[in-house]
Amino acid sequence: MLPNCSATFNKNYAILNLDWMTILMDVIKDTPEGQTYITNCSRWNDAVHAKSPRPITIFTTLFFSNKSQPELHKSDKAPFTKQINGYCLFESGSPEVQIDPRFLVDEHDIVLQKTRWYAGAGNALEQILRAKNVDAVIISGLSMSGAVVSTIYHLIDLDYKIYLISDNLIELPATETAKYLNFLLGNLLPKIHVEIISLEEALRALDES
Repeated sequence: MLPNCSATFNKNYAILNLDWMTILMDVIKDTPEGQTYITNCSRWNDAVHAKSPRPITIFTTLFFSNKSQPELHKSDKAPFTKQINGYCLFESGSPEVQIDPRFLVDEHDIVLQKTRWYAGAGNALEQILRAKNVDAVIISGLSMSGAVVSTIYHLIDLDYKIYLISDNLIELPATETAKYLNFLLGNLLPKIHVEIISLEEALRALDES
């Protein structure tokens, strides 16, 4: 599906960057898809940080309280446990779960721990959005079939308008990105009224907001 060329952001929007974590950037950084993704997300993030006044900007990162992973179901058959087994321990404070240094993060940004795919799992995301009177969320992130889709469905159920930046999405493994994006952006997500916009459209809407 072609991006919506008339996208406009109202004043009550938030930027949500899903799982720009060092461990995941290291997985994709040597692929053409990953390099393009990192470049696009960096360009978007830099523009957001240059905006004055700064929009509410939220980053999520997946990690658990300690090495024993108390928030994680211990059954290897549990879907989320099965999905992340073999990556790392995702331990709080470890270098792997920090926002990757390629992306600017400062004291005005909000960095939230999460413990599942959904951006609001185990944190105050929904409380923050309500407190700030947010009614639209602009999403970039990975992976498309995991954190991105889960977060979209949760936030739509809470009546938020969702803008999805098509150039700022990637699947894992990165080589499967085109296949998944063609289906999700061209068929599934438009049916639930997600606005698909390009990076250029997002930058223009940001500038005009």
